[in-house]
Amino acid sequence: MFSHVASIALLQLSSCASSATDTTTLHYGLENLAKIIREDVRVIAMGDSYTTPLWMRVPLASIRTWPIPKVTAICGSAPQNGQFIRALAECSPVESLAWIDDEKYRIMRSTSTDNYFALPVRTIREVYTNSKFQPNTSDWLFQFRFDDSSMQSSPAGEFANQSDQLKFRLLYWQSEEHEQSVQKIKIKDLNTTIATLDLHQEARCLWHLNENPETQTRVSVPLQINASGYDFTISNDVANLLRVRIAENESLTGTNKYFHPAGSVYYHTDEENKPEDGFYYSYMADDGWTLEGHGCNQIPIDELHKAYSEEQFTHWLDVTTLDRDQHVLFYWYFNVEWLHHDDVKVAMENMIAQANRCTEDIGISSWSHLLVMPHMIKFGVLGNSPEAHEWMGETRDAMLEIAMEQTNVAFASIYDATEGILFDGSDEGVNWLVNNGFDSFECGENIYDLANGPLEGDLLDAANLHPWGDESGMFFASILGNLIRESGCIGDLVTDGTIDIHDLLIIIQNFGGNEQGDINDDQIVNL
Repeated sequence: MFSHVASIALLQLSSCASSATDTTTLHYGLENLAKIIREDVRVIAMGDSYTTPLWMRVPLASIRTWPIPKVTAICGSAPQNGQFIRALAECSPVESLAWIDDEKYRIMRSTSTDNYFALPVRTIREVYTNSKFQPNTSDWLFQFRFDDSSMQSSPAGEFANQSDQLKFRLLYWQSEEHEQSVQKIKIKDLNTTIATLDLHQEARCLWHLNENPETQTRVSVPLQINASGYDFTISNDVANLLRVRIAENESLTGTNKYFHPAGSVYYHTDEENKPEDGFYYSYMADDGWTLEGHGCNQIPIDELHKAYSEEQFTHWLDVTTLDRDQHVLFYWYFNVEWLHHDDVKVAMENMIAQANRCTEDIGISSWSHLLVMPHMIKFGVLGNSPEAHEWMGETRDAMLEIAMEQTNVAFASIYDATEGILFDGSDEGVNWLVNNGFDSFECGENIYDLANGPLEGDLLDAANLHPWGDESGMFFASILGNLIRESGCIGDLVTDGTIDIHDLLIIIQNFGGNEQGDINDDQIVNL
């Protein structure tokens, strides 16, 4: 539940700000969110292509713009390419289950029956070890890795340094029958074998089944995403790409078995070898998804059906949980769909309710939701017309109503904070950026001219839907961060993202008057 922050602390609440932020904002229930994201929290970005793990997307850009003291854990899937956690194939042939793939969410593709698994982790890999299958010359299958160089200039800095203590957890999908799948693999810390893992018998126990993963392992659960029953200490590549290799335990060629790596979790540990408190980022999103798919509680009936069951999400959430006492923030971020107010509200209520049930089943102690209204887009054939803004308003109003009705839901509108501007390079958008100081956009260690620089005010892709370029994603993420900052602590009078002596000087300068510095709106500047 979000509570009002009554005291003013010398606390950094936003790390990216323009030199002027005179914007109209619309939000509800954000009062405690600044505090939450700076403490021990797991953020799960839930959505569609707006939320996929690219630095130009607003949720991932939040890592680079929000005042996060330290990113202590990350969870991703197993794509060949990308900007977050990757799983480079070192064997062949390899299939990829994702919306961008020709066969979409069809799984076990070498069997005669049709099977589908559409939980939007955005890429599960598939190998089938028939006579054509070949590992590389070192018997390697996959190489998990994460390049944290894009985080260097962020408030939190790079994810890992040489002296850090890190652990790795493997995620994998289990076929219906164990005899259909590879049983044993080797885990390598870069090039050094550190474990042999039995994928059938050494899976992670499940909190929602009243098991204790800290003391035992279990048989892997068919047709679900499982995790290794052990988390592996890694140290050989901590200062570089965090490379962890998956290798054959014995020759697999010609054995006709499946192996489905589904992702991994990297996390820092403390002196007691427990997960370190901090900011844990994960996501549940893929291209082409919809509001309905995140709350429909259905098993997909074909490769095009974007749906998942409550049980599938519960399993994923369970095996990726590091600490049930860590607060979970569901960060919902979607493109606006052709849906009227009531349909949007029902779909969002369903997805929130489903997430609530899954979280409660696992025994997570506290959680909340943030509904984010995105920026203005070119709304199909309606473009940037008044009718298009009416559609935007219907989605916005549905989000706001839910936040006002449910105590653990907050709402923020990037659309309203940017006054409904379509940032397509038009004079209107360029003028707004200049008037609000974004011709000198300070973000971390960098300064960007969004109005007159390379983008020339055109912050969106060719379809005028998604942010285009990392600085565009950071711009929209910082708009959201400023809403959180302004709600969480109104004492940041000099909007540089930090409450410090400069803010105190404003109060001293205007003390006794009714100008800038009247924090509690009692018509007088005082303490």
